[in-house]
Amino acid sequence: MLASRTIARQAKTTTATVASKKTASRGQTIVRKNSKGGEEGARAYNNDAFGMIAKAASYSLFGAAITKADVEGEFTCEGPITVFAPNDDAFADFAKASGLSKVEIMNFPGLKDVLLNHVAKGKFTAAEGLPAEITMVSGKKVSTAGMSFKKNDIKVDNATIHAITTVIA
Repeated sequence: MLASRTIARQAKTTTATVASKKTASRGQTIVRKNSKGGEEGARAYNNDAFGMIAKAASYSLFGAAITKADVEGEFTCEGPITVFAPNDDAFADFAKASGLSKVEIMNFPGLKDVLLNHVAKGKFTAAEGLPAEITMVSGKKVSTAGMSFKKNDIKVDNATIHAITTVIA
């Protein structure tokens, strides 16, 4: 009987010891400035072409590429400008066709030119009728006839944005 009490007492002690152990701390909380997400440390965007693109969840790859290629100035300039913004699906398809992943496309040597193929000086709206051909900031002449649009004439402070489903390479 004494042996059974000792075993019972040892079991209670082991259980109590396990229950009283503290869980490991996750460490210091870090708030990153100039980043997307959350209220603390979130980057504030203006109501310009870049701000609208960067805030839209379906255009995060295009927004990230603009930042990575250091061409934000073309999208935040005084304007008026017109932006043909490809969605994430279009950017992923472009990466795949280029033989790159979505991460690798951010280091694509021609990324800056590809991005500048999507912005034109001046205001071009679907409501007023898009011209058949538009010269982009990159110097490339782009035909609007074959473009597939998701939405047209999104107005922001410095631009008119057209949501498109392909990347203009």
